[in-house]
Amino acid sequence: MPSSMPSPRDPARRWRGRATAAARGVLAALGAELGLSSVEQFGELVVSTRHGPAIARHRAALIQRRVFGFAMLFALLVPAWALVDLPVLPHPLWGALLVARAVSALVLATLALAARGAPRLGRARLLLGGLLLVTPLFYLVAAHWIHGYALHGLALAAAQIYALLPFVIIAGLALFPLTVVEFHLYALPLLAVALLGVRLHPASALPHAIATVWLLALLAGVSLLSALAQLRYMLAQVARASYDVLTGALTRRAGLDVLDLQFRLGALNGSALSLLFVDLDHFKSVNDRFGHDAGDKVLREAARQLCTLVRKGDSVIRWGGEEFVVVLPNADAQEADGVVARVVAAGLGHRPDGAPTTASIGVAEQRLDAAQDWKALVEIADQRMYAAKTSGRARSVGARGTIQCWPQQAAVPDAGRPGG
Repeated sequence: MPSSMPSPRDPARRWRGRATAAARGVLAALGAELGLSSVEQFGELVVSTRHGPAIARHRAALIQRRVFGFAMLFALLVPAWALVDLPVLPHPLWGALLVARAVSALVLATLALAARGAPRLGRARLLLGGLLLVTPLFYLVAAHWIHGYALHGLALAAAQIYALLPFVIIAGLALFPLTVVEFHLYALPLLAVALLGVRLHPASALPHAIATVWLLALLAGVSLLSALAQLRYMLAQVARASYDVLTGALTRRAGLDVLDLQFRLGALNGSALSLLFVDLDHFKSVNDRFGHDAGDKVLREAARQLCTLVRKGDSVIRWGGEEFVVVLPNADAQEADGVVARVVAAGLGHRPDGAPTTASIGVAEQRLDAAQDWKALVEIADQRMYAAKTSGRARSVGARGTIQCWPQQAAVPDAGRPGG
């Protein structure tokens, strides 16, 4: 007969269930606060490896602008604060602190000048790290020197102000769009410096140390939420500006940045770069016969197919109207023909009358075509697309002159109509 007595493991199981439910509730609340609707969006806030070039460029520009502002502000305030110390601190201590202030101001001014350079994420991270390093080092030096003096009254009050520097730096992290990993890489060393400074501070009793750690941790949590909110907002804004609302492909403006970057990388590394210029056949007749809503549906389906059929790391750009440019990094002419073969085999969806949607495609390859810039590469692909169109449509012209055709049954019934 089964026992009705609860198992000894039941309390532990209930505790784990409650803890799991609480953790899920916290994550759900955090997701709602940050506007997250998927695991992928959460991952974008944790690490930067999921960010595209547009996000990296925008983050670098914003971080460098704010590093410049902070560095210039502190380069002026740090030495100016010596006027506050002068009436209350012993002159030997004041003089030593003045030298440290002058060195810190010089380093901060150098960081501000470096932040005016071209925005690059690696540079932005280094500059932010340098900015966050100067003040804690000054704090440790100041705390060490102050510890050697028996201060009282106003002198002790002025010395206590130096203990606030770690709090200022931790709070400053809230102004930068950082991932969870980046934030911790910056914040944890600051917390360690603050703990070390507590030991050197004149009032470093245990209650004071505990209060300092608690307040720093609380401030770090608030700063982390603010940094993530900024990053999430930037991701949403860049996504709106970078992706075509109708098709989900990159906008032409965002695509130009991708083209420029990939062409420069290909030229620098000597790697291959291919383009597909895709023009949907007889698209004007779809709008004329079935209406623009039907035309929009054809565009969406074709764009979805292109995005599905290209490789991971490739970019599909809506160039304009029914034209798309597909950027294929590290793909030579043969690999580009392979991508075209997949498109031809799988198709680009169907027209409202049930006929397959076909396209005229031109292929260009950076090295084979000896293109001097990405504009020339696009022009070559465009010319080959036009050659495919004038020779019968529903086909591609490759960089090596290879021709790939849609199956015969893909012929559009109104092929004689003009347009598209």
